[in-house]
Amino acid sequence: MKTNVEELENFKDLEKPEISFNQEELVHELSEAAKTLIEKTSWIKNIKIENKVKERERFKEKRKNKEKFKPGFEYREFQYSEEKLLNVLDQCIEASKEIKQEHMEKFGAKEITAEEIQEFFTEIFEELKLYTKLSANIENEKAWKKYSEKIWPLPEEKTVENSLEKLKDLEAEELEKNVTPKELAEIFEEELERLRVQYNVEIRDVAGCYNIPEEKTVVVARGSEEKRMYSRPEAQMLTMHELFHAMRAFNGFEAGRKSGFPDILGIHTPFYDQTEEGGSIFREHATETAFEDKEFDYHLRLIAAVKIAESNDFKNDFQNIVEDLIELGGTVDRSFYLVARNREALRHHIYQTGFFEEWKDREEKWPLLIGKVNSQWAEKLKKEIEAKGMLEKPKISAEDLFEFSY
Repeated sequence: MKTNVEELENFKDLEKPEISFNQEELVHELSEAAKTLIEKTSWIKNIKIENKVKERERFKEKRKNKEKFKPGFEYREFQYSEEKLLNVLDQCIEASKEIKQEHMEKFGAKEITAEEIQEFFTEIFEELKLYTKLSANIENEKAWKKYSEKIWPLPEEKTVENSLEKLKDLEAEELEKNVTPKELAEIFEEELERLRVQYNVEIRDVAGCYNIPEEKTVVVARGSEEKRMYSRPEAQMLTMHELFHAMRAFNGFEAGRKSGFPDILGIHTPFYDQTEEGGSIFREHATETAFEDKEFDYHLRLIAAVKIAESNDFKNDFQNIVEDLIELGGTVDRSFYLVARNREALRHHIYQTGFFEEWKDREEKWPLLIGKVNSQWAEKLKKEIEAKGMLEKPKISAEDLFEFSY
């Protein structure tokens, strides 16, 4: 028996889910299927080292006693059937191939073709297949590295050399943390008021601040294991960083509103993550809210990821990689965390890679603000906007985000 797209939320309970798509509403239905499956396959929700804090303390004890440490990480169990989820995603890919030019004519498309929108949705579902394989096989070192590098390609050599050079001149520093989560939320709200955008700000018991586009909500972290406080420079930087993510989402929602094109551009487009994080760092620099301690951390993140990628035996090399980061100036706790975090998803290089390789020297910034898009899709969608077709230019402009002093 076939299930419709609305019932995909409960596909876990179905023995052999077969999806039925309404051909008249195919683009909308593929968008809804993507939104449901993005939530199911999310590496953020599915991949976690459960005993990270315990292992960090064991590492510090071993290090103090000059003993060899090998991590014994315990991973969150993947809650779905890999086979079933991949099958559902394959069905979505097959349905994507059925998009016709008449579907696009309904939205008033002028430049972008049915074949390109087929490719758009196919690439989304292919990326979600990689997330699924990564999450389902996270305990396998070879699989973790292979799937991570397909999702988040490693940086160019010039980017690595840039970070190594920057680390020579930067230092990690302890800043006084006197800004409460409530005060940070108020700073977020002030910036949203300046941008004239309705977007939710919530304080939650989580470790880090983040944006939830599907909820039109940006989250301020109160801390998960201990109370979170912020320094003034960090609060200003986070306002620029997190609301950059929120505004790309907002622009994506608005881009097709008049034509009726679905809001998927504000939630997830193919392989957009590197452009997303690179743009947030570009905004920090453009608004002069970047500060030395955070700059140091971004470059250290990249070196951590590269050293891990170069390793052929993560467990045996773990301690040496942490020591390398400490030698570069990282604290023991932070160096351990960066190596452990990249063992969950090998992606910490994308912050500097996105900034240095995609944003820093690009003259025309606005196409990267159409939604949550990478450079390639930005150029394709730009043509549709310039032709006055089914998409509109970003409501929150490059000038709004970058050309003012905080």
